[in-house]
Amino acid sequence: MEKQEFKKVKKYLLELAENIMSEKQPEYTNKNLDVLSNFKTSAQLVGIRPAEIWAAHFIKHVQSVLSHAHNPGMAPAEPIETRYADLINYLFLGYSLVVEDELTKKDIISGTE
Repeated sequence: MEKQEFKKVKKYLLELAENIMSEKQPEYTNKNLDVLSNFKTSAQLVGIRPAEIWAAHFIKHVQSVLSHAHNPGMAPAEPIETRYADLINYLFLGYSLVVEDELTKKDIISGTE
């Protein structure tokens, strides 16, 4: 694939990821302003860290992509491009958990809890 075609694919996938996030976020966050609330409330319910809940969701999407990589003829339950777009969104969400955790640590260290 040449660079121009790759740029088109990248643009399409990022736009798809943004659209999916906009559509699904109100349901996943229960309209909470905290976009990470789904991970936090689920983690609290089962007694693990939000990052662990995130990891389980992320791996589910990775496994789906891997299934299609190993079995190219498999009929997808949803379009494969949405799986890749979901993975992009999960990377943003996972990194946001890390950033939020780091910011909390810095606030505690600086005494501005």
